[in-house]
Amino acid sequence: MSASQRNKGSRGERELFALLTEQLGVTVTRNLTQTRGGGADALDVPGWAIECKRCEALSLASWWSQTQRQADDLSRKPALFYRQSRKPWRAVLDLHHIAPGVFTAPGSLCELALSDACTVIRESLGGEA
Repeated sequence: MSASQRNKGSRGERELFALLTEQLGVTVTRNLTQTRGGGADALDVPGWAIECKRCEALSLASWWSQTQRQADDLSRKPALFYRQSRKPWRAVLDLHHIAPGVFTAPGSLCELALSDACTVIRESLGGEA
C-alpha cells in the first residue's frame, strides 16, 4: 500500500468518525493499535466493531469478511462503512444484528445510507449513547 493510499484511508477514517460522533452521540476515534493486530478501525461504539474503507474500487465481499473476522475476534457486531470519491458514505450491516428475531442466522447483509446505519446502531445502544 502506497503512502498516498494510507493517507487517503486515514483521512477517510477521520471524516467518517467525525460523522459517527455527530450522529451517534458517542465520541468515535481511530483505533491506533489496529495495525498491530488490534482489530477494527474503531471500538468506541459499545457492542460494535467498525471497519472503514475509503477506496475507489469496491471489494465488498473481502471487506465484509475482514470486518466479520475482526468483530468475531472482539465478540462485537460488525459494521462496514465505505465511500468512493464524490459519493456518500454507505454501510453494510448484517440483518441478524438488526432484527435477530426475524433473521436468526448471520449472513443476510444489507446496505444502508450512513444516516440509516446510525439509526440502527443508535437504537441498539439504548440508553448507552
